[in-house]
Amino acid sequence: MRLAIVGCGAIAEAIHIPAALQVKEVRLVGLVDTDVSRAQALASRYGIERAESGLEDISDQVDAVVLATPPHARSTLAQQAIEQGLHVFCEKPMANSSAECQMMLEAAHAAERTLAVGHIYRFFPNRVHIWNLYKSGQLGRMISVDVEQGDPFKPIPRTLYTLRKEMVPGGVLFNDGVHVLDMLFWWFGDPETFDYRDDSLGGLESNVDLTLNYSDGGTAHFRLSRTCRLSNSIEMRFERGELCFPIYDMAALTLELNGRSGQLVLHTTAWDFVEVAASQLRDFALAALDGVPPRVPGEEGLRTVRFVESCYQRASRRPRVPKAPLPGIPW
Repeated sequence: MRLAIVGCGAIAEAIHIPAALQVKEVRLVGLVDTDVSRAQALASRYGIERAESGLEDISDQVDAVVLATPPHARSTLAQQAIEQGLHVFCEKPMANSSAECQMMLEAAHAAERTLAVGHIYRFFPNRVHIWNLYKSGQLGRMISVDVEQGDPFKPIPRTLYTLRKEMVPGGVLFNDGVHVLDMLFWWFGDPETFDYRDDSLGGLESNVDLTLNYSDGGTAHFRLSRTCRLSNSIEMRFERGELCFPIYDMAALTLELNGRSGQLVLHTTAWDFVEVAASQLRDFALAALDGVPPRVPGEEGLRTVRFVESCYQRASRRPRVPKAPLPGIPW
């Protein structure tokens, strides 16, 4: 499948280009960026045939695109690509609003094109192992989940879009928390109710406290921060056992099940984002080539964005204090 990557920022350079070069089911033939000199430099470095400033300049030469742009551009680009007969793999978050996500989905369905979203945790070996244990009934009912994810923010994107309110609708939950949210939705479905707090005073939130309540009595608590160094771990308690694993590790898992406990290592490498991205891209390519759903279809991207919107809407209805009670404390 002939592929172009649209958007030549940090994630394209570090992840998507190296991943595409590992996947035998695709041939990376072009890079697209409004900064065409950037696209040309990367194309030259990796031996890629073409570098263009617009999708329209290459759409007749490819079968699919990876959208690695900031999220405010993805809806328009996705619809443009689909109208030109291309399959679309879209980085997360899928778009800036659920309405934009819905338009992307409608376009893909009408054109019978594959639309997949980069919720990459679904390809981590330890996450897949947990999913299999849970869905097979071996763990029993989920009782509680505790998630801590946080480090002082280090800007990576060239545009710094994650800090610019004119480019994104939210802060740490929208840009960083969507991976964990999608993981929880994948395993446990939609919560019945939720409680959300953040530290925004009209800008972009840097700290979040979120509790999801499920209809069977289970709860998931999610602490997320751009200013605090947290444990970056996930602990889960089920009827028949407990487990924990680091967020930034795709192999390790500590599991206690039916009275027996142990440390599992489910992959030879603890952290290789390019390898997992290659697995994700291969899944997308095979879905497009075979006409079957990808592991993370556009509907899942819509679900996560819609939930984040619900969190922000709930926060917006609270009376706003003149200043945060303490720096970094959600309220």
